[in-house]
Amino acid sequence: MRQVWTYNLRLLMFGRSRHRERILLPGESEGRRSFLKYGLAGGALLALGGGTFLATRRTRPASNLTGPFSVLSPEEATVFMELSERLLPPRPGFPAPLDVELPKRIDALLGLMPVEGQREVKQLVGLFENALAGFLLDGQWRTFTASNHEQQDARIRAWQRSRFRVRRTGFRAFKKIVYSSYYGAPETWPALGYPGPPPTGGPVLREPRPGSGTITEGNPAGLPPPGPVSPGVKP
Repeated sequence: MRQVWTYNLRLLMFGRSRHRERILLPGESEGRRSFLKYGLAGGALLALGGGTFLATRRTRPASNLTGPFSVLSPEEATVFMELSERLLPPRPGFPAPLDVELPKRIDALLGLMPVEGQREVKQLVGLFENALAGFLLDGQWRTFTASNHEQQDARIRAWQRSRFRVRRTGFRAFKKIVYSSYYGAPETWPALGYPGPPPTGGPVLREPRPGSGTITEGNPAGLPPPGPVSPGVKP
């Protein structure tokens, strides 16, 4: 039994599967406890490169980063900013990621997650940025933020096509976080041809409905009010 359990754990951590894991954002119907419902069982890889302090201690926060942040550290927000610029290249009519303060929008989105989900995303950011993990898995002896554009694109593709499930799932998580935060910004809507959500009206005022004759609802409609009670006569 223990051998079967160990085999299943290794298969979950490192094996390929035809099943495509679903990445859930806050408010979606399944799995609010864990953001990466299947992919973060790869504990060995996260232990190798996902320790937040060790993973980002060589990361220099970007000078044009605007805070404050409630979930991400400035180093983690810098990783998301660099990643966003590669996933969202310049296009006519679309604002740049920094023009919509995308790192702050991502931080706000992560703030809606439970603590477990926040911790998982931060571990993924650490693994993605980590130079040692990049060297062992991809042959890149630099952090993601210290790499040039070609090297950054190569690391993104390596995560997308990795034989390790934790990295494939992590790539889809990063993409969904970045795209949801970016296209949720009103500054992007004109380029999409989206007019925005329909306006909401004011409160609906309703006329009071006639009572049905109970003590709390008044007399029946059309009946005269009761007259005075004569002395000595019980009502």
